Amino acid sequence: MHAHLKTLTTTVLAATLVTGLGMAPTASALTAVKSDTMNAVVPLTSQLARPLTAVELPVPTMARVIEQLATIPALTPSQRMVAHVAVLRKKITALGRKQVGDAYRAGSSGPNAFDCSGLTRYVFKQISGRHLPHNSGTQYKMTKKVSRKNAQPGDLVFYLRGGAHHVGLYLGHGKMVHAVGRGRYVRVQSIFGPWYSRHYTGMGRILPA
Repeated sequence: MHAHLKTLTTTVLAATLVTGLGMAPTASALTAVKSDTMNAVVPLTSQLARPLTAVELPVPTMARVIEQLATIPALTPSQRMVAHVAVLRKKITALGRKQVGDAYRAGSSGPNAFDCSGLTRYVFKQISGRHLPHNSGTQYKMTKKVSRKNAQPGDLVFYLRGGAHHVGLYLGHGKMVHAVGRGRYVRVQSIFGPWYSRHYTGMGRILPA
């Protein structure tokens, strides 16, 4: 119901009640009822003209910030190790990719030319400080063997069958970066192909899972 109808109804009811009691409503009484009702329902023009003010939110003090940070649970040693290894894996694969285009050179382990085990030796030494032997067969022996399904970026992929001696750095999604061979360059390739499928031996892990 609109405000002016509410006012009119209230005024009529008040007049009827007073008349029923045998009293004649006075002009002042009707004015009081009217005035009181209007003030309760309709805001004054001066109130509508007032600009809205922004609500100021309290700025947290440094003590409050420290208190809130203290409520965040600290990582367990196991969680810290997982996070650390994840960072190492990312850095190792990034450095491996950075060597793409470098020349293959037998017996070399960087920084500008590599053979296959020299490349894996180089990236692990630079990122993790771990010294791998400069031989793919020996690297394979020292790794923890993992399935292709469980392999992670930063693991090693080995090709040692049929007299082959080769290792690549696994990048994930079936890809590796490796120093291909004499007369070629470091490149990213599938871990399987005509030659690689025939000589594939397995995946090995240097870093913890």
